[in-house]
Amino acid sequence: MLKPANIFIIVTIISNFLLAGTCLAENRVLVVHSYHLNYEWTHTINKAIVKELVTSGIDYQTFFMDTKRLPSKEAKLQAGLKAKNRITTYKPQVVIAVDDNAQAYVVKDFVNKSDIQFVFCGVNSKPDKYGYPAINVTGILERLYPDQTLRMLKAVLPKTKQVAVVTDDSPTSDSILPRFKKKARHGELVIPIREYAQPSTVSMWKQTIGRLDRDPAIDAIMVPLYHTVKIDGTDKSMAPARVMRWTVDNTKKPVVGVWSHSVEDGAFFAVTVDPREHGRVAARMAIEILNNKTARDVPMQTNQEGFVIVNLKGTELFRLEANFDIEQIADRVIE
Repeated sequence: MLKPANIFIIVTIISNFLLAGTCLAENRVLVVHSYHLNYEWTHTINKAIVKELVTSGIDYQTFFMDTKRLPSKEAKLQAGLKAKNRITTYKPQVVIAVDDNAQAYVVKDFVNKSDIQFVFCGVNSKPDKYGYPAINVTGILERLYPDQTLRMLKAVLPKTKQVAVVTDDSPTSDSILPRFKKKARHGELVIPIREYAQPSTVSMWKQTIGRLDRDPAIDAIMVPLYHTVKIDGTDKSMAPARVMRWTVDNTKKPVVGVWSHSVEDGAFFAVTVDPREHGRVAARMAIEILNNKTARDVPMQTNQEGFVIVNLKGTELFRLEANFDIEQIADRVIE
C-alpha cells in the first residue's frame, strides 16, 4: 500500500507532466510564407525563424503560398484560402506571416477579429495598408537601402552622375518606389534617379534595357525586382535569374540591386536588407507573445542591419574602373 507521501509525489509528477504537455500543445506557431522555399529570401528567413523556434522547443508548421511563381490574382486568392484553412486545422496561437502577399490575402481577415496573434516580417508597404498596428498584429517592417547602394556606387565609380531604376510591376515594386522617390525629393540620394520604369512583359523589359543602354545620360541601372516579368502572351513569369542574366549581358552599364538575390543572379553589388534579421526578430516576437503577452504588447520594428554583397562574376570591367577594392568592404562575395 502506498504511503501518503509517495502518493503526493506521484500526483505531483503526473500533474507536472500533464501541465508540461499542455504548455507544449499551446505553443504552436504557423509560419505563412508569401513565396516558395527555394526562393533565396524566403529560404533564409525560414531558416532563421525555424532556428529560433526549435531552440525554444516550440511546435511549428510552415505554409508556402508560392505567389512569386503563381502571381495571378486568382492564384493568390486560392493560396490565401489554403493558408486560412491551415490556420483553422492547425490552431496556432501565433502566425508569422512573411512578405506582403501573406498580409493581403491572409492576415487582413483576422485583424482585430481574432484571438490568434500575428507577427509579420518582410513587409514593404505602409503598415496602415493592412490595418496595422492592431491589437493582435505586430512585426518588423522591411525598409530598403537605396541611398546606401547609390552612395557605394558613387564611391566605387565616381563618374556615375545619373541612374535609372527598372523594376517589375508587382505590388512589392509599387510599394517601394514611392519611398525611393521620397528619398530623392529629400536629397537623400547622392546620385539622381533620372527615370523609373516598370515593364510588365519580357519584350517590354528588353526594350527598356536596350533604350537605357543607348542613353548617354544614364550611367548605371538599379534593378530592385524582376520576378513577375511575364512571358509575352501568358500569365507565367520568366525565371527571375534569366531576367537578370539577360539584363547584365545586354548592357554595358553597371547593374546594381537592393536585395541579395539581384547580386546572386548577376548584378554588380547591393547594400541589402538582411533576411536573417527579419526571421530572427519575427520569431523572437512570436516567442515573447507565447510568454503570456499579446501582439499589442510588442512594438513594431524596422530592420537595422544592412550588409554589402558583391558579385565578382562578369564584373571585371567595373572593378578595374573602381576607385578602390570593393571586395574589402563586402560582407559577402560571390565568385
